[in-house]
Amino acid sequence: MRRLSLKVFSTALLCFAASTAWSQSTLHIGPGSGTTCATGCAGDPNLIPGARNVDIYQTSAGAPTLSQPVLFILGVPSEFGSRLPIMPITGVKAMNPYPGGTKTTGTATFAAGGTYGLINPVSDGFFGTMMPGQEVYSFLGLGGANNSNSFTNWFAEDDEYFRFEPTSFDIHVFALNADVGPQGLINVSLVRNVPKGTFIVAYGQGNGKAFSVPFTEAGLKCTY
Repeated sequence: MRRLSLKVFSTALLCFAASTAWSQSTLHIGPGSGTTCATGCAGDPNLIPGARNVDIYQTSAGAPTLSQPVLFILGVPSEFGSRLPIMPITGVKAMNPYPGGTKTTGTATFAAGGTYGLINPVSDGFFGTMMPGQEVYSFLGLGGANNSNSFTNWFAEDDEYFRFEPTSFDIHVFALNADVGPQGLINVSLVRNVPKGTFIVAYGQGNGKAFSVPFTEAGLKCTY
């Protein structure tokens, strides 16, 4: 059964949706530092326009600084999987806390199997194909995470926004070596041609606890 929600079908309008009140969660995916929705929005999921920046924001003031690496996860509709460059990340910068905190520069590499229980990659940053009935964090072997980033939810949003029905999602995982502390932010710069319909989530651990992104705070690439 599809998840029901009210949406506006114009992609042009969707990419510039206004910010409204939102529910507190652990990690939030936004359209980059300096944007209205960097620290929260009512996107359900949050829309990432053509600009080449995405951010991971730690919403809790009481959270620990996450261990490195923080995992950056892309779910690309398999129909468009061949369009994703092998390494789509061109820059990583952190600010702790955000805004106005200490700025540092980080790095991005292909995630390694075994990190926080992560399965082994198929090749480079590609970790396999998520099929109907699966959910991204459990698919990857990452424990203690929110389980709402399911094929069902991702499929429904791509169908609703873009009028295509993915048969599966290619899952790519990258390791960000950058700090994100209480109400801190990691800004990730991407190549321009990450396909629309791609979902973006993250995962980390700190003080023995898992930190993940619920579906309502995930990112959805809404233009190329």
